[in-house]
Amino acid sequence: DRCFFRLAALLGHTRERTNLRSQTMSGILRAAAPLARRLNAVPKGPIAQQTRGMASDPNAPPKVAYPWLDPTNPQNWKEEHLVFTILGGWGVVIMGAKSAFS
Repeated sequence: DRCFFRLAALLGHTRERTNLRSQTMSGILRAAAPLARRLNAVPKGPIAQQTRGMASDPNAPPKVAYPWLDPTNPQNWKEEHLVFTILGGWGVVIMGAKSAFS
């Protein structure tokens, strides 16, 4: 506590001004405490059901987790697996053409 007041004195603050600032800050924190409790409160009513707005069609056939589990049936692959396969195919074509023509 003494070190704080010594540092404040070095910075040109008097003990009275420093006490006033600490009292003001504590008053602000006390006034904000009910608001913080209200913001962090858990709702007492029924919790809203989480919706899956970006999820796929619930009536669609299930997709495989990994393409190598069903490699002969791309209809069961997820979209990102198809994208990776197509991008990889384009990479093979471009690199093959580059090495063939150079």
